[in-house]
Amino acid sequence: MPDLQELFTLVEEDGRLQAYRRKKWQRSEEFRGWLQQDALETLDLTQALELYRASGGRDTVQFKTNSIEDMRDGFDFLLYDNIKLEGRFDECAAPDGAYRMAGAGKEFPSYLLCLSNPGLFAVWNSNAAGLLKQAGLLRGSMKRSPIGIRYLDMLEALNQVRSRSGRRDFREIDELAYKAAQRKRS
Repeated sequence: MPDLQELFTLVEEDGRLQAYRRKKWQRSEEFRGWLQQDALETLDLTQALELYRASGGRDTVQFKTNSIEDMRDGFDFLLYDNIKLEGRFDECAAPDGAYRMAGAGKEFPSYLLCLSNPGLFAVWNSNAAGLLKQAGLLRGSMKRSPIGIRYLDMLEALNQVRSRSGRRDFREIDELAYKAAQRKRS
């Protein structure tokens, strides 16, 4: 097992971390306002693209093929429908999901969930998977189950990282995952 304290250390003066934080989390409160259920009715394409880019989405040409009505419906379903989280996530992230958006994978819906409630929902991206692998918490079932169940498994494992590291919310865990990926590359 790797030295977990080393994985859980964030050097605040790191310029790359600060740039990552600015891009992804600096506008969290503003973005959360856009995602309020009553505000979704007026969400426009420019705002949706800003959310997509902040999440790390890179295929904006493909993402723009989604209608704003479909985006609003998908966001509303993901964040506010009363079916279980794994079902909502599956419909928004699975390749054949009814609310899957062109140009978006599992990262985008998980980012939207994290924006809506960073104390409850985590971002699922390659950095998060790498952090779990380094921490010895990446289970084999995370590769075989339906994507909604895999998100719950990822969330449970990232919550263990959060409790071990003493971090307040999953935005900070996303930053830890980013730093762990940077450390691994260098």
